[in-house]
Amino acid sequence: MNIQPIQKINVVEQVFDQMQRLLIEGTWRSGDKLPSENELSVTFGVSRMTIRQAMQKLKALGLIETRTGSGSYVRELNPEDSLNDLIPLMYIGKPSQLHVFQFREMIDSESVRIATTKIDERSIRKLEEMLDKMKEAADNDNGEAFSKYDLKFHMIIVKLTDNPMMIKAYEILLNVLTESMNSVIEKMKYKPALNFHRKIIDAMKKKDEVLAEKLMREHIQQNYTYFGL
Repeated sequence: MNIQPIQKINVVEQVFDQMQRLLIEGTWRSGDKLPSENELSVTFGVSRMTIRQAMQKLKALGLIETRTGSGSYVRELNPEDSLNDLIPLMYIGKPSQLHVFQFREMIDSESVRIATTKIDERSIRKLEEMLDKMKEAADNDNGEAFSKYDLKFHMIIVKLTDNPMMIKAYEILLNVLTESMNSVIEKMKYKPALNFHRKIIDAMKKKDEVLAEKLMREHIQQNYTYFGL
């Protein structure tokens, strides 16, 4: 292990930084048991208390875990786990419509491009069924139901990417996206979404990912105009 001698200034931070680097570089891998506090104390040339404090910082970040009677281990993390850090942002301040539209333009456009390369008959049927539900909601002038099925349509596409980070981001922001979608449908009503969703499905059927991405981007960009952004 490439561990450097510790200078006696901000000792805990220096130990923490080196430990974190060992995790990032993969010297300590997911599931590995870490050396004991005594061993780390000798290796770093610092007190056990310093080691304990540095490890508490790693634990607070969710990078390691302590197992009673066994020791400390590197946590086995999925890539999307770090996205949970976005959750507190929902309580710090309400995202603007502009921010939501920008997020959707990036995620939805790329998602439909990837999804189109993976699309199969079963997935097409799911999108068609969701579009039918949107039409029914529109016929009944039920904006809330229309908004719900509209968002589900987009979620189906995101899930088709098989990208856990895209899916997790959508799931974390679901409440924000729902609120935004309700506002969009209230202002734009039903026809624009129905027209674009029909065209997007047709492009996906043809496996034309370039056209599907173009249509999705135009679909989201319409929102900017309606909201004067």
